[in-house]
Amino acid sequence: MRLFIAIPVSPAVRAALLHTAAQMKRLGSGTFARPENLHLTLAFLGETERLAAARGALDRACEKAAPFSMAVGGLGRFGDLWWAGVEENARLEHLALEIQQTLREEGFAIERRPWKPHITLVRRWRGPDPDLCLPDTAMSVEWVSLLKSERVDGRLVYTELYRRPL
Repeated sequence: MRLFIAIPVSPAVRAALLHTAAQMKRLGSGTFARPENLHLTLAFLGETERLAAARGALDRACEKAAPFSMAVGGLGRFGDLWWAGVEENARLEHLALEIQQTLREEGFAIERRPWKPHITLVRRWRGPDPDLCLPDTAMSVEWVSLLKSERVDGRLVYTELYRRPL
């Protein structure tokens, strides 16, 4: 199974992201994230069958975490991938780093590059740089999800395997 840990976006954030994606579709083309797949990745575990270990690590990492708010806004890019940004948030960063460290302690090979919180909107963008504004939209983070990523009939599908309340 290909696993990752993420924060699903709220309905209000999803609506703002979909509005921006619709504007981008008028300017160019690419592989746009499906609405139900919009999320903020906290840690990527990759191919593993160690579901119980991942779930246990997530439980330990979130023991002291409490719900918090975060704001999504602004656009950025990594090459031909465009994303929505997340305002600097110490609680979000602490949660992500705690999850990543706990997974490493459990033996998962988690990347050590700096973590850049973002929500992918489109991959393989072909078009001009969009001069668009994604207004800040706040959301409450009350849980994190352990998700499985797989291709089903050629489409990327994310299935929630476990939800850990904060």
